[in-house]
Amino acid sequence: MSVKKARSVFHLSLFILVASVQTTGRRINVPNGVCAKELQNETAQNRALVEITLRLEGKTLPGKPKVVSANATFAVLYDKAGTPLDLQEVTENTWKCHAVKGEKYVIGWIVNKGWFEKSSRMFGYRSEPFMARDELTVTFSPGMPATFEYDLTNPPNNVQVFPAEVSLLVETLRDGQSSFLSWGGRQEVSRPRVMKIEGLAGGKYIIFAQSRDSEKYIGSRTPFLYDRREVEIKSGIVNHFGLVYPEVDTTIEEGDVTIRGTLYGRDKKPLADRTVQLIPNNEKGAMLDLYYPAVVTDSSGKFVFTGVRPNLLSVRIESGEANAFLGRESLKHNNSVSIDLVPPVRKMATEIGSPIEDISIEWKDGTTGKLSDFSRKTVVLDVWATWCAPCIKALPKVNTLAEDISEKNDVVFIALSRDADHALWKETIDKSNWNALRHGWFDPKENSCAIKEPIPFYIIIDKDGTIKAQGNDVDIAFEVEKIARTSEHSKPKVLVPSSEK
Repeated sequence: MSVKKARSVFHLSLFILVASVQTTGRRINVPNGVCAKELQNETAQNRALVEITLRLEGKTLPGKPKVVSANATFAVLYDKAGTPLDLQEVTENTWKCHAVKGEKYVIGWIVNKGWFEKSSRMFGYRSEPFMARDELTVTFSPGMPATFEYDLTNPPNNVQVFPAEVSLLVETLRDGQSSFLSWGGRQEVSRPRVMKIEGLAGGKYIIFAQSRDSEKYIGSRTPFLYDRREVEIKSGIVNHFGLVYPEVDTTIEEGDVTIRGTLYGRDKKPLADRTVQLIPNNEKGAMLDLYYPAVVTDSSGKFVFTGVRPNLLSVRIESGEANAFLGRESLKHNNSVSIDLVPPVRKMATEIGSPIEDISIEWKDGTTGKLSDFSRKTVVLDVWATWCAPCIKALPKVNTLAEDISEKNDVVFIALSRDADHALWKETIDKSNWNALRHGWFDPKENSCAIKEPIPFYIIIDKDGTIKAQGNDVDIAFEVEKIARTSEHSKPKVLVPSSEK
């Protein structure tokens, strides 16, 4: 997760509570999810009203309840936010109001401002959602305020912590849309100490703490404070939490993955004494709670990472501008992976109407060829990788299309892999039934250009060597048929060797 996204979760926050209901038999004209005062005066839409009884139990701060739609839980904290139901106090700690039968509501507890401002500005409560129905009585108990303590007194020496930014977050709804709000805003901690937030309601919160300067540490892969977890805060007591620091994984356990490789320069010669990093990823990007120590290449440009956890979503291996990506299938138990780490080269031109550049391809049987070997045929180039889920999903359809149109239209379908894990590419092909495709691997050391577009990426090339269509979503059958209709009027051209570009 990027720092920008991480910081975006710092907002304002709140909490909820429970109620009770009795039937009135009245009917009302009111939109779904709306809580309006004097609902008993509306009569048009044939929607029954029920009478809600709120019963306070237990000790809490002086105040009064507030009942609002469960689609707007943010409003239960504020006296003037949202539209509350009409309330009538019938006895001490007991209130009644009217609600639409079948609608969901929550209860908040609005603390008396005079007492509240002197003691705390943080307390807020909300019930679990309840549905208005006949003959239901529910009690609620906001409890006494709690204190949150976050202990930053003993950070480890190898983790960058200060200055740190800390917030407590809670999920809430506004017009039915979920968002995270924070209690007390973002708080900065510049030195080791115990940070406190007082006057909190009990319930579930999310702790979010991160080094303020984390943006500069991400690039260097320096461990820094990143703590995001759900906690339970109990009413009326001091709730103490220690930090959860990023884990620096230096142990080798049974089943761990080994990744070996060679780092090359732009001249395709091995580079010695260069730092190589391994960055684990999850669905949101780089994992900020798991670190692997960097390694240095030897005199032959070789490096090795041992003890990498299996079943990670993916890892990125990088050194300067050179990088390679390994997906979950490469990170299986006890697997050993070999890769070449090569700096990015010139982007291959893929504009429609331009001649396709010649590239070197290693075929599945181990032989090497050129794209120019097919200069008298129509070529469908499918650029993919084993770690690309959309690619894997699309390949059977491309294979079926190749079976249908290859021979009668003199078309060659080439599945060109961009995998860093060469062995996994071969293993995947062996397990597939994509037999109508010619399977090739793009070797970055043997080419001076690279196809850098997001994959799957398709390029349709006519018999003249001209790019006729390209993109991530191409109607291959239509484009091939269009080429077939016009091919008799075109004169073959020779593909342009990359060395002449």
